[in-house]
Amino acid sequence: MEQIIETRTGFAIIFILAIALFFLRKHSYNPFKKTLEKASAGDPQAQYEMGRMYYRGKHVAQNYVTALTWFDTAAKNGHVPSMKALAGMYNAGQGCEEPLLEKTFFWYHMAAQTGDFEARVNLAVCYLNGIGIEKNEPKGFELMKAAADAKSPIAQTLTGDLYERGIGVEKDEKKALHFYLLAAKQGEPLAKQKIKKLQQKAPHKK
Repeated sequence: MEQIIETRTGFAIIFILAIALFFLRKHSYNPFKKTLEKASAGDPQAQYEMGRMYYRGKHVAQNYVTALTWFDTAAKNGHVPSMKALAGMYNAGQGCEEPLLEKTFFWYHMAAQTGDFEARVNLAVCYLNGIGIEKNEPKGFELMKAAADAKSPIAQTLTGDLYERGIGVEKDEKKALHFYLLAAKQGEPLAKQKIKKLQQKAPHKK
């Protein structure tokens, strides 16, 4: 009986050690080397991942300059998420000595040409606020509404906000509510907040 118990205990110890080794390998895995090899071979997605790792300081020491370089390489290879990441870094002045707003505009414009909703919204914001381009509120509204009409919930919300405040378009709270409702139907939380505030204002206008 003692021998059987000892054998079972031995199996239990081996099993526990196997589990520990599995989790150790799983959590100690570092994809940096493999990703670097792919990125160096010209893979845009891997180049983007390299940028993310350097930007976040994950699996490697954080370095905005190197992150910017990798995003730039991937963006020039047509990688849309890298174009947006690059624009964001230029806007924040990360990886460069100061914000480079013309480059911010350029890369949002490039990404927007692919139809990416986030880029289209940010391009509209560039025109609305004069980021890297001469301020042009009607143009910004036009771009934002086009993205809203293409069913982007955040663009619908922001288009509603532009109508509500009369920026780039004549003020119209009914149209603002219309776009807020469209966005709310898609689950956009900000739109729901906007609807509530707009409805609270309505009784005071009587």
